[in-house]
Amino acid sequence: MSLKSTILASNPTSYWPLDDAPGSPSCLDAMELKNAALPTSGVTLAAVPFGASSAPLFDGALGSRLTIGWVPQYSQPFANALTVAVWICPLALDNANTAGSTDQYVHFLEKAVTPVRDTEWAMRLYNQSASRPSRLSFYMFNLAATAANPTNKGAGSYMQFGLSTNDATPVAVGNWLFLVGEAEPWISPDDLTTGSILWKQGVEAKRIRQDKYEYSEFQVQPQAAKGALSVGGTEETGFTGAIAHLALWNRLLSQDDINSIWTQGSADLS
Repeated sequence: MSLKSTILASNPTSYWPLDDAPGSPSCLDAMELKNAALPTSGVTLAAVPFGASSAPLFDGALGSRLTIGWVPQYSQPFANALTVAVWICPLALDNANTAGSTDQYVHFLEKAVTPVRDTEWAMRLYNQSASRPSRLSFYMFNLAATAANPTNKGAGSYMQFGLSTNDATPVAVGNWLFLVGEAEPWISPDDLTTGSILWKQGVEAKRIRQDKYEYSEFQVQPQAAKGALSVGGTEETGFTGAIAHLALWNRLLSQDDINSIWTQGSADLS
């Protein structure tokens, strides 16, 4: 069974293999819900080998991103649960176009109304030279800052080689990483049990207080709005590398689901 077949067998809401041939007008959603629109420059299809096919190369420049138009299924409140999974291959450890004042980072996946500030959810990669070197995170946010959370900090789960005791894989140029972000059900304003979860290489990040929606500094309630999903960066940031096999589900994946995709993807890597 191929990686594509394994993902399709899990019945995702949307699945973009991102193995489209050069000259394709868009990147097809195998579930036929919403194709990804290509920019005029900055993304080169079928440029990086990935198993039996090739993945697109994102050059890290502003605008080097795919844009997937709004549908309600791409927001956590649609089913009160959301999972997004993706394979990434960094080709730079310090991206030039970043967000953040102290720590520079790129949102290589983001569902937002406007970039960085009015963001529903995001996957983030920090620069290696930042104080959180090469940290990978999955965040859930409120759509705007509040009096209790003026900087709109999010409920975040992370993995960082050298810091997370269960992270055995450094972020390295040319190495593929399998990442899964899960947004658990929101329960109530005083519940402290659910929030965000990041998986890296099939390993779940250790749970912390800061990954919970109702952690006192965040007070996040997942929200939905008519904003696009961006792949490879935002209007303000850009990821340098390859991205492949992006999929989204309106449910939480099980450990078995994640293991199957990780195992098959590892076998398919060239």
